[in-house]
Amino acid sequence: MMHKGFAPRGWVGVVWLSWLWLGSALAAAPAAGSLKREPLRAVVDSLAAEAARLAPGSDVAIAVKDLRTGEYAGFSDTVPHISASSAKVFWVAAALKKAEESKVAPLAEKVFRTSDNEASGALIDLVGGPDAINDYLRSLDVKNTALTKWNYGKPRRATNSPQAMGNDNYLCAADAVTFLQRLSGGELLKPKPTSRLLAWMELTPREGCGGWLGTLLPAKARASMKHKGGWLPPGCCSDDSRYNVLNEVGLVRLPDGGHYAVAILAARGPDWPRQAFFVERASCVLYRTLSGEASLDCGESLAKQGGPAPVLVEDGGTPPDYDC
Repeated sequence: MMHKGFAPRGWVGVVWLSWLWLGSALAAAPAAGSLKREPLRAVVDSLAAEAARLAPGSDVAIAVKDLRTGEYAGFSDTVPHISASSAKVFWVAAALKKAEESKVAPLAEKVFRTSDNEASGALIDLVGGPDAINDYLRSLDVKNTALTKWNYGKPRRATNSPQAMGNDNYLCAADAVTFLQRLSGGELLKPKPTSRLLAWMELTPREGCGGWLGTLLPAKARASMKHKGGWLPPGCCSDDSRYNVLNEVGLVRLPDGGHYAVAILAARGPDWPRQAFFVERASCVLYRTLSGEASLDCGESLAKQGGPAPVLVEDGGTPPDYDC
């Protein structure tokens, strides 16, 4: 028994005092993941300011939520953006909710592998049409997301879309992140369809066109991310000043096993390569912040030069190819 006032001597005393010091140090140390870092709010604000320099003329929106802690930050996160193909992840979830998985699976695999537009139309039909998709979206309490029309395979037009973007389908960054958080938490679907949808979200491109979320991430994060890109590149549509859409929404795994949900939306930029580079860089900077991997290169050289076009990188190489 150790009596009050007792102080062990010799090597026993040294060992006892060492354990006493170690216990005190561990008790005082911050828990894993709680080490001080820049708040997400400051990082997102910095990225928004950087967008004006790296992708001048682009309309940008960002939302990010650390699913380990609940920390959230956004910029223009409730502003509707033309959704392009990023909205398809909502539609697949609606199909899994309303139809048999065996009917959804072959269509969903095409949607995530190649962003197949006719397969997407067939998924809308499985749910019951555009109005049924919007009813599902309203059940999720999303505020600024809707399907207005889809003409691939056959014309489909919703009668219950608020048409916040005229005839275009739309979403906002905050809605996407809320949806992804609830999906990953098992709140939207039963366990099996939840797992299937998350697995399908790994069939998408890992980098480059349609995979901008992963281009600058470490290999493990790139390989395991679950996402859906959406793009309407220059020349695709009636008006480049309205479109030139480049969206990313996804779930990214961190080294400690945690995840964050993120949406980065960009549109209307007159310089597609710079807009694409900004989305890639923003994804990387958010990962670097949340992972604590301070040495991660998020395209610093190109960022200092204002983006990948029209300049060459410092080492004399050529800029990345952002053609879609």
